[in-house]
Amino acid sequence: MMNLKNYIIKRKIKSIILYSILLTGIVISILNYDAKSFSLGFSRVGNLLSRMYPLDLSILSSLYEPILETLNIAIFSSILALFTALLILPLLTNILFNIKILPKILSAVFSIFRTIPFLIVAAILVSLFSTGNFSGFLSIYIISFLTAAKLLKEYAEEVDIKHIEAMKSLGVSRFAIYKTALLSNIKPAIFSIYFLILESGIRGASVLGLVGAGGIGQRLWTELNHLRYDRVSLIIIILVLLIFIIDLISYYFRTMEDKNNLSKKEYFLRKKIEKILIPVVIIGSLIYVINFLTITKERFILGIGQLKVLFKELFNPDISYFSKMFSALLTSIEIAFVATLLASLTAIFTSYLASTNLFGKYKAIIFKVVINILRTFPPIIIALIFFRGFGPGTVSSFFALYIYTVGVVTKMYSEILEGINSNILLATKSIGLGNFTGYIKIIFSGYLPEFVTISLYRFEMNIKNSTILGMVGAGGIGQLLVNNIEYRNWNRISTLLIGLCTAIIIVENISSIIREKIKK
Repeated sequence: MMNLKNYIIKRKIKSIILYSILLTGIVISILNYDAKSFSLGFSRVGNLLSRMYPLDLSILSSLYEPILETLNIAIFSSILALFTALLILPLLTNILFNIKILPKILSAVFSIFRTIPFLIVAAILVSLFSTGNFSGFLSIYIISFLTAAKLLKEYAEEVDIKHIEAMKSLGVSRFAIYKTALLSNIKPAIFSIYFLILESGIRGASVLGLVGAGGIGQRLWTELNHLRYDRVSLIIIILVLLIFIIDLISYYFRTMEDKNNLSKKEYFLRKKIEKILIPVVIIGSLIYVINFLTITKERFILGIGQLKVLFKELFNPDISYFSKMFSALLTSIEIAFVATLLASLTAIFTSYLASTNLFGKYKAIIFKVVINILRTFPPIIIALIFFRGFGPGTVSSFFALYIYTVGVVTKMYSEILEGINSNILLATKSIGLGNFTGYIKIIFSGYLPEFVTISLYRFEMNIKNSTILGMVGAGGIGQLLVNNIEYRNWNRISTLLIGLCTAIIIVENISSIIREKIKK
């Protein structure tokens, strides 16, 4: 049995070495870097990291306001985005209105807008309405609304149509049907969706300042430009803790079971509280946001005028810019593909180390903490660190995506591994295979379709992420976008956005076809 184990391990190690050599060659050729340049770049990154300690705690008091601004942008934009999505939900489905073409048109339009990364939306809004938290709030609101609308539509379509038809036959009003038959059935999902978009909003709001849209990211960018890495490290730690705390709160509420054993009195009391609390939260959010946002009436009117010009020019793309767009887009896709592929291969091993049932409870918990730190780090911050070591270009983007993707994919892989039947583990041990050997030979092979599906989803997301990273000098189509946004070349921006949206939609469809094939 030991010989069998050694044989399996030897074969797998050979395969891994061959794949690693091949992928390393691909990475080096795509990133256009030699070994000496890599060595110099990593030494610079190491020097930068050494300058991040000790932390400059003297700025803690001055960080309170930008942190609060970041939280306000995320929390209140998420509340209002969810409320708006609930208002238009009847138009996104055929449940209440028998207008079959309208949901299709709205869904198609929303799908196109969802492909645009939030930081690009923020950069465009800053160009229109100037710097400040108004642009940041609006960008997070738009992206949160589009996400909430998509998720609510999916949940609404699962509601039993017979229940709704029965209410219609009794002559019940559409509003009553919407409230009783639709909202009551998807209420748990509404709660879950809010925290999902809040998590995303916190991550987004934390880096909005990089394009001048308010929040703590603006202070981070300032300290980076002043080479105050002792302050940069403090801000990064605060950001990571902030995102981690929101993640924990979100996870608690999303997994909290709804108590069905309420007494009649408790049930009606909860209903009364909901009737009072929901309008208070929505109205209070609107009032607070109006007072919180820093934009003058004159600046807002000027921005609306610029918005009209933007829409007019967007329908007149610069065709001559197509070749440059295609080249930059290809670079972004290459970075996303290689980073996702290498991260997925790395996650095969890191997920084993993060699985309590395979690697051991206490050892896995320690490794889970490390993985959560990698996952919590916004990739754009990692890119900024590598940017100082390797300079402008695709290398920073690649490492940022690779490190972040390892964290995310490892978590998702390990969740699958921890959910496997204990009998499978016993079966691998009964034929004399150790935990790792059994994982590689039997468990990993058996769950390969699920792992591939996760990697494909991550590849779709990483195309958007690579675009965002390009906006801070890390190459690709994002760099062209931010340059043209700065000079308000709307015709070229139109060409770039058309190319980006088309590429993402094509990749999503190809990915969907592959996932369907794998499932069969």
